[in-house]
Amino acid sequence: MEQLTGVRQKVFLDRYSLKDKKGKPLEKAPLEMWKRVAKGIAKAEVPSKRRFWADKFADSMKDFKFVPGGRVLAGAGTGYEVTFYNCFVIPSPPDSRNGILDNLKQMVEIMARGGGVGINLSSLRPRGSRVKKVNGFSSGPCNWAELYSVATKDIIQQGGSRRGALMLMLWDWHPDIEEFITVKQDLSRINGANLSVCASDKFMEAVKKNKDWDLVFPDVKDPDYDTKWDGILDHWKALGKKVKVHKTVKARYLWDLICQAAWKSAEPGLVFMERYNKSL
Repeated sequence: MEQLTGVRQKVFLDRYSLKDKKGKPLEKAPLEMWKRVAKGIAKAEVPSKRRFWADKFADSMKDFKFVPGGRVLAGAGTGYEVTFYNCFVIPSPPDSRNGILDNLKQMVEIMARGGGVGINLSSLRPRGSRVKKVNGFSSGPCNWAELYSVATKDIIQQGGSRRGALMLMLWDWHPDIEEFITVKQDLSRINGANLSVCASDKFMEAVKKNKDWDLVFPDVKDPDYDTKWDGILDHWKALGKKVKVHKTVKARYLWDLICQAAWKSAEPGLVFMERYNKSL
């Protein structure tokens, strides 16, 4: 049975080979993995057709002619309660302690079963905002991001084979966007997650024309804030709700800050979320 060599073999054994209870690889070569995956996927068929389709699936993967997603290769046919999906996007957390912790729990459950997660933290009020019910002040999305990061890096093993994978995002209009852009230059913070700025068409147009750019957030004193705010500014405005301008900067200043941070620390990335949604 032909084995891979060098880094290819190491990646195969570390990430995709079936392991015993002690973490020792039970599969030494891709052929064993393909047979296991094919048999596992074929269980979706009626019993009389399973052998036929298992052979078909195995043949399609032979010599890497067809390569399923990584979570399929790692999980199919193992008998474990793991996901076959590589990536999940979960809703922005409600702006409350319980909402954030429930959101964190959902992330942890997905990661424990092997899935990577993306979360937009733009729903969280800016640093220093009043939290009326407890007579306190918010620590802001970047501090909460550290909690998500620690859970991903130090607590969760993704499907038993690797640490969790997490992308955290923040919209370009959020008052804490400057901190979010530069936070990874401090290597002690948020080192278990990738960060990306959600760049809107309006922001990119403002960069092009060197316009002012308002950093805004809903009025947290609004009586509907706790029940209607979902982190999407257009939804809030469509309800006839006002936003507060916390600061005005030049759009090009933010753009330069993103470019400088990416050069210094390789992050943040850019996500053109509106374009993503238009292509669906």
